[in-house]
Parts: sequence; structure tokens; C-alpha cells
Amino acid sequence: MPSPRTAHRTAQWSGSGAFAALIPLAIGALFWLPSLPAAHGFFPAPLDDVYIHFDFARSLAQGHPFEWIPGQGYSSGETSPLYAVLLALGYLIGFRGPLLGLWAAILAVASLALLVRSVQSLVRPCPPWLAWGAALVPFSVGLVDWSFFSGMEAAPFAGALSGALVALDRTRAPHQARGGMTRERAQLRLGLWGAILCLLRPESGVLVALLAVIAARGVSRRSGIAAVLRVAIPGALATAFVLGANRLATGETQSAGAQLKLLSSNPYLSEDDRARAFVENLVTFFVKGVRSELASVRAGSLLVPGLALVGLASRSKRHVTVACLLGAVAWSLLVSWNGNSPFHNFRYYVPALVMVLVATTIGIATIARARRGRAFAAVALMATLGLGSTRFPAQLRYYRNAVANVRDQQVETGERLAKLTPDSARVLLGDAGAIPFVSGRTAIDALGLGGYQHMPFARAAVFGEAATVELIERLDPRERPTHLALYPNWFQAITARFGTEIDRVTIANNVICGGPVKAIYRADWSPLETPHAQAPNVVDEIDVADVLSEAEHAYVSPAPRGGWTAMDVLDDHGARKFDGGRIIPEGAAESFVVRHVPPGGRAKLVVRTDDEAKRIRVHTRASDTELVLGEPRSGAWRSATAVVDLVENERVELHAVGAAFRDFHVWIESP
Repeated sequence: MPSPRTAHRTAQWSGSGAFAALIPLAIGALFWLPSLPAAHGFFPAPLDDVYIHFDFARSLAQGHPFEWIPGQGYSSGETSPLYAVLLALGYLIGFRGPLLGLWAAILAVASLALLVRSVQSLVRPCPPWLAWGAALVPFSVGLVDWSFFSGMEAAPFAGALSGALVALDRTRAPHQARGGMTRERAQLRLGLWGAILCLLRPESGVLVALLAVIAARGVSRRSGIAAVLRVAIPGALATAFVLGANRLATGETQSAGAQLKLLSSNPYLSEDDRARAFVENLVTFFVKGVRSELASVRAGSLLVPGLALVGLASRSKRHVTVACLLGAVAWSLLVSWNGNSPFHNFRYYVPALVMVLVATTIGIATIARARRGRAFAAVALMATLGLGSTRFPAQLRYYRNAVANVRDQQVETGERLAKLTPDSARVLLGDAGAIPFVSGRTAIDALGLGGYQHMPFARAAVFGEAATVELIERLDPRERPTHLALYPNWFQAITARFGTEIDRVTIANNVICGGPVKAIYRADWSPLETPHAQAPNVVDEIDVADVLSEAEHAYVSPAPRGGWTAMDVLDDHGARKFDGGRIIPEGAAESFVVRHVPPGGRAKLVVRTDDEAKRIRVHTRASDTELVLGEPRSGAWRSATAVVDLVENERVELHAVGAAFRDFHVWIESP
């Protein structure tokens, strides 16, 4: 055990907030300074998603909380609401426009200074050199630092996570080590950190549950249930607040990001497909994100997890080590259900790596406290720092190239839109970040991460472009986008049918953007303005591929092996008319519930299709008959009809016989 004098010096050194900030400031400078020329006047940001946070922060500072763009209504696209609040504070005190990136950097340094001090607290008692050396370990992996200094919420989350681990340590510490704080108060403090974590990342619920259980195991004869509640309730309330707000404002409990990215949200994946994708995400992370990033030498990649396991030998810190290791496993499993988790330099997995690295510092300190262990601890520390740093140059290059991509494509597109379009322009885009932030133009996000008047664009986006255009069709013509800023490779149908290109931005050496070309178009939605030609005696209709109409009629497609959306613009009694629909493969069926029927129940069923249809059978409660297909006309919509007996709220099935058919619209008419 160190002498009282050594312990006092350790406390002095590790308690210095100014010195603690020097570590993240110095490492951040390694990423930021070489990237400044590529940012061209903006603070370096390697992800367009950074600007999504900036959009929400700006709206909040302007008095429009939970809005992507002021005046467009609530959006659940901000999955880190507390980070938006922190950014909004900077906006209010003058960090606006490009300067908001500088404020994000200040927040990152301050948050990571807390990480430094927390690590030093967790490895005590130890010599000052070891405390400061251990504080470098969480920064020893370039992939982790890439996210820390990206402008995303990774740095504030890491700071809050480290604060929670220190709070957990105090719930199990002797009374003197808690500074006179009661155990109950220490548990409440841990609960507050848990709430902060939940407001920074939605996945944090799994960590809060784990921390609550571990904290409760240290209550001896006291009530374990009460301890669990003290730790878990603040995080549960924070999560319930966000989910409840989503539900009240949008009708969807899930956030827009969850609707868009989770494997369970993809309607075209079978359960086997989801399981396979989940395993592939995990394997990709461990092969490319763990083994290759922890050390250039394969055997060296075992050093960090090995040292982390050594922390289990420390009786006083075993509970923190267990929390880190189990938390890393739980977090990795949870985020692997996110279809985007392998992308953006594995940023979704960074908290798991941080927890393992913190456990590694405890393992090194455990070795140092053993008899004659300081020399071994010094070797272990130097090996950890040295092996991890081998990937730093590659991560620095990747960061700089990504910054250049975002600046030269996303920011440049925003600047060009500001020059090419009037202030009243409304832009349809697929990247909800820099383009609206820089251009200052009202925008509609085709992927739904930005909200627009409660329209479920995120729910539609997973079905494809046809479903997105169906929602645009629902908008008042004055609210439809006047311009498009889209990747032609992502939105082939929309750009080809509704856009006239007026400019494009092309980047070389693309490493982070969705494509090398972002094009700007003048929009023409005239095929949406022509009303559907229909009989005057229609009593009900199902607009297939319109997610709102489908929900109203409990529509069921043959997904995942069918039901893919399609759209076309064809002649409809002399006018060019858009309609979106779904592809029903041969032998498959779709179904829907009829909400209204003519008096007596005798109804004419009219299905809009095209030339590909061969035979369509309709199955109802009372009959099973074949629809009569109208004569095909090149370039025109085609109808299939049948007279059937129906009752209200009856489920009707349409079967593809002999060949696939595309169903675009269904009308129920009086015969």
C-alpha cells in the first residue's frame, strides 16, 4: 500500500481539472488541426449526422424544442436530446453557424476531462505516474478517439458513463471513502447519472439496469429492491419521458431512427435474415473494430481484454470491472440490432470499447498493487498504449478524408442551394444534417429523421421511394418541395420522374458519404396534382403503398418475400397520373380490411394495375372469384374488376395467379 504522502500527491495530481483537460485537448488537436484546411472555414466534422444535432440545437435555442426545423412540428429524430440542449446553450451565448462546431469541441474536451478524472479515481490508490498513465488508456484506440472528437455525442456520453462508474464505486465503498455520503444518497446519485445516460443515448437502459443490480448487491442486509429502484427509476423516467413525447406527438413510440435503422424495422428481412445480419454485425465489429484496432499484431489484440479480466481480481473494484465487462457485452449485443452499426467507423460500438478500456485500467492498477507489481504494471501500461497507437495514423487520415467529404459535398450543397434557390424554397433531401443547417432553407427529410407536420416519413422510407412520394402526394401543393438535393443512386425513381437537374456536387475519394455525387434538382410534382379518375359511387378506397391508408385498412403485404413497393406515372383518362403500389409475386397474396361497403353489401371491387398482370383472384368471406382484367393500353393504367358480397370490417385477399402483379390502388364501389 502507498504511504499517506503518496496517496495525497496522487489525489492532488488527479484532482486537477485543468491538467485533466490537457489530455483530450492534445489528442483532439491531433485530429482537428490537420483537418482544418479540409473544413474550409467550418470546424472539422467527419459525419453529416453532427449537423443533425446542430439543427435540433438551433431550433431549441430559437424556441422550438424537439423540432428539426422551426415550425415543422415535433420530430423524434433527435435520439440524444440532452446533447441538443448542451449545444443549444452554446448557440445562445454566440456559437452560431460554423462556430457551433467549436462549441461541440469545447463540450468534448470538458466531457473527456471528466473521463480522465474518473479513471484516476477508479485506479486509486496508486502512484501519480500510474494514475496519469491509466488516464491515457481510454484514448489509446484511434477508432474511439475518432468518435470522441467527431462532434457527435460520444464524448459527453463517455464522460457521463465514467461518472456513473465512479458513482457505482461509491455505492459499494466504505462510509469514509464516500466522504460521509450515505449509501442511499450514493445510489440516488448513480440513478441521476443513469438518467443522463438515457438522455444521451437510447440504448442506455440496458446499462442502467445492470448498474442497478450491481449496486443492489452491495446493500448487505438493507433492501435490495429499494436500492434497485433508487438507481433505476431516474433513468426509467427519462426514457419514459422521451418515449411518451414520441407517442403523443407522432403516434409512434419508437424514434424515427429506430424505425429506420433497426433490423426489426426492415419489412423485407425474414427472421433468418435478421439473425444472420445480427451475427454479421457482431462479427464485423470484433474482426474490424476490435481485433484490428486494438493492435497491429493479432496477439496484441488480446492484451486489452486480458488486462480487463485481471481487474476481476481486485476485491475493492471487482464490481466496477463486472459492470464494465458485462456492460460492454450487453451494449454490443444491443447495438448489433441496428442495421447501421457497422458503418460510420463503428461509432455505435464506441461505448462498449470505452467500458473495456476502463476495465483495463483497473486491471493495470490491480497488478501495480501486487507485491513487486509496479514494474509489471508499467510494462503492461506501455504495451497497451504502444500497441493501440499503431492504428492512429490510419484513423487520422480517415478523419481528415471524412471531414473533406462532408465539407465538399454536404456543406457545399447547402451553400449552393442558398445561392440557387429563393428564401421560400423547400428542399427534399436524404441527409438531414448540413444541407438545411448551411442553406437556411426549409426542408423535408425523405428518410424521416427530420420531422414534418407529423407525417410518418421514417415509416414510409423503409418501404422505398414509392411510399415516400405517396406521403408527398398528401401534402398541400404549396407545401411540397420545390427542389430536390438527393443522391441519384439512392433516389433513382424520384430524381428521374420528378426532378430536372440544375447542379451537382461531385467529390473524389469518397469514404463517408452515401455516394460521390449529390445533385440539385428543380421539382415537378404535376403528376401528383391530377385527381384519380374514379366513379362517383366510391364508398371506400385503399391507396396501396401509402402507409397511412394501409394502416387505416390493416393492410398486410406478402413481405418479406414480396410486397416490394413500385411506382409509375401513366395515362389516366387523358392525364399523366402518379401512383405507388406493391408487387405481389406469383402464388402470393395481399389482404386488407374493407371499412365501408354499399348498402346491402353488394360491391364492385376495382384494382388499379398495369400490363404485367395476368390473373388476380379475390377471396372474401362469401366467395372466391377471378377479377376481369381490362384491355392493356401502352403507357396507361389498367383496371381489374369483380362484383362481390362484402360486410364492413371484412378482410379481403387478392392472390396473384400465373404471374406477379402490381397493385396500385383499390376502390370499393356501389355496383
